[in-house]
Amino acid sequence: MRLKISGPKGLNKVISLEKEDSLGKLLKVTTPPFEVSGVRFGYPPQTISISEDALEQAVDSFGISSGEKIVLIESMEKNSESVSLQKETPPVESQPVESPPTETKIDLPDGTCQLLRVHKVPDDNSCLFHAISYCNYKDISVSQQLRSVVADKIRSDPIEYSEAVLDKRNDLYAQWIMRKDSWGGGIEIALLSETLGTAIFVLDMDAQQFEKFNEDRFNQFMIILFNGIHYDSIELSSGRTIFDKNDDYLSQLILSGSLQIAKQMKQHGYSFNTRQDKIICNICNSEFAGEKDVAKHAKKTGHIDFGQASS
Repeated sequence: MRLKISGPKGLNKVISLEKEDSLGKLLKVTTPPFEVSGVRFGYPPQTISISEDALEQAVDSFGISSGEKIVLIESMEKNSESVSLQKETPPVESQPVESPPTETKIDLPDGTCQLLRVHKVPDDNSCLFHAISYCNYKDISVSQQLRSVVADKIRSDPIEYSEAVLDKRNDLYAQWIMRKDSWGGGIEIALLSETLGTAIFVLDMDAQQFEKFNEDRFNQFMIILFNGIHYDSIELSSGRTIFDKNDDYLSQLILSGSLQIAKQMKQHGYSFNTRQDKIICNICNSEFAGEKDVAKHAKKTGHIDFGQASS
């Protein structure tokens, strides 16, 4: 398995392990420039505290799989001399637990505080449709119906959706987008935004900016987060995923909070710049230079586990 490791002091590397290798070997291969007190991974994040028992356990026994992003947590313990001195002083208040990079707190106009967070959808080549389906219906089982909507719209307007636009014949594209292993993109987002009567704001994690589809046509909007190879939904902890730009104050809170999440996740190594970074298939180790090549490979092989290749 291939794992992307990040942490303090500029730690950022991709390593290869066997699934039966221990957590101790992961740390040995990584050679972090600091003492490690814990390992954070997953979505939502989970933390493994470093202990003799944990170091001996196999990496996959914790649920860590190939392509996982691992964050090493630096130990804050002092040396023995510092510890002995500390006993003579009043206890220091415990520090607040660091929030996971996939969420941020926002203060709402009604005086309450909620979490704005990422809602993860499956990595199965239908993530765009899942993300939109979740935002609009709270149900990703509608994803295949959204593919049908796109296919029907394209078939119904061969002039607007010509071969020059689609890069393949209109009828063939309509058939292709119905396949569960076909990746959607800008064409599908624009069509679904129009069909649902809701603007779709795509937040590019790497670029740290929004691409807003039909912003001028609709007052309501949803936000989906794109890390370069995968889409997820943005929601409030109350479950709200559709927002109204007429409520300017709340809209600005949601937009700025989403950008904060994107910034945090990029800092923790969740983003992929498919124009610059090489992407690796964690199943067959093939490397690609862009999103289109990744999509072609996924379609051809059925492989859906990708990560950033080491430089």
